[in-house]
Amino acid sequence: MKVWNKKSFWAGILLLALLSAAAIRIIRRELAGQDLPALLRQADLRLLALCLLCMAVYAMCDAWNIRRCLRLSGDRISPFQAARYAFAGFFFSSVTPSSTGGQPAQLYYMGRDGIPLSHGAFSLLCALLSYQVISVVYGVIGAFFSPGRLFSLPGRLSWLFLVGFCINLLLVFFLFSILFSRKLAAFFASVGIRMLGRFPRFSSSRGSILRFFASYRRVARLMKQHPDVFFRMLLTTGVQILLYHSIPFLCCRALGCAGLRWFPCVCTQALLFISVSSLPFPGAAGITEYGYTLFYASLIPSGIIGSALLLSRCFSFVFPLVFSGLGLLLPYPRRSGGGHPTAHRL
Repeated sequence: MKVWNKKSFWAGILLLALLSAAAIRIIRRELAGQDLPALLRQADLRLLALCLLCMAVYAMCDAWNIRRCLRLSGDRISPFQAARYAFAGFFFSSVTPSSTGGQPAQLYYMGRDGIPLSHGAFSLLCALLSYQVISVVYGVIGAFFSPGRLFSLPGRLSWLFLVGFCINLLLVFFLFSILFSRKLAAFFASVGIRMLGRFPRFSSSRGSILRFFASYRRVARLMKQHPDVFFRMLLTTGVQILLYHSIPFLCCRALGCAGLRWFPCVCTQALLFISVSSLPFPGAAGITEYGYTLFYASLIPSGIIGSALLLSRCFSFVFPLVFSGLGLLLPYPRRSGGGHPTAHRL
């Protein structure tokens, strides 16, 4: 599949410009009316530096998992390319509703590098499955141990968090089915073909879908032959999300909340994250702030909860959004290896 041409280049530039404008709008909304410099001067900069380190490792883990799966299918990429795919995933997921733009953007950048579409889709599905499984595991733990109970939250919109929690559970089941069940994957492919058949202009895509499906199944079999790879992905994702969920705790401690304990705070953040990540808001903006005040009400003193929220969103969302956007603009070495499976050792 030829993705990279002159027309797609300018289309990509235009799309990136539009989404950059959306990112700026989201950031302005996040920081509206806030004196962030004054807040940073009050905080413990050493703990805030740890927040930056957590997000740097978060991005590295994401890149590492994508690279693992691509190497499994025979596509050898450089660490710079893997980091670029991770940046694309974070940036485009942050500025699109329900994080729907991340994977298509990553496939676009992979296509530019000559990676087959089926290989790229397989690697991203495995990475997404690993991320969803660990997120749900942490979320379920949070549902039992977090002081902010999911089923007893106050407020008129509190039911949204329960809906988001259930959506993530269903998504994990769907991803397991499509990756590890041949019959269900074939069923979804046939549904896609039938839906396209209703539109005459897309009827010629039937052959492409069948070829993509056949190639995808060949690559998917590699994962069944190497279950240790997915296990290592789960371990990497476990560290990745644990660091991400630790940022609210570090921000609160940086503001002098010495009595806050790490485990309840991480459980609360895990529950909040799993409850908002699938809701149709770009970067979960707005609903995350609302949920923060509900979930953390029993943990953080009311006098600093607003400041803690601002710092947490800056270090877990705003700053990474800026850095990932800049990372997409940086030049990087082109891949030198071929895009066809020749070796499966990791």
